[in-house]
Amino acid sequence: MTDHDSNVAIFWDYENCTPSSAAPGYDVVENIRQIAHKYGSVKLFKAYLEISEQPSPNSNRLRSELVSCGVSLTDCPHNGRKDVADKMMIGGLFQFLAC
Repeated sequence: MTDHDSNVAIFWDYENCTPSSAAPGYDVVENIRQIAHKYGSVKLFKAYLEISEQPSPNSNRLRSELVSCGVSLTDCPHNGRKDVADKMMIGGLFQFLAC
């Protein structure tokens, strides 16, 4: 059973789970929200990526559509380091749980 009074947060590692650049961002967000909604009300939707690494016009369009659907994009510049997005997602999770 689902407790629809529960608050749900979505932390998306965009770089490791990138949608097709041909996919409309609106559809991608709606599909993810439908899955998450089974667990409660989506209160936060964040995607983590290194924005400077996404230069194509199609990826710019997709990112713009994601933002217009309420997804917060969090820039994760790697500067030669690994697991930057993972660590930032953990920090975001702690912030969400503290609220």
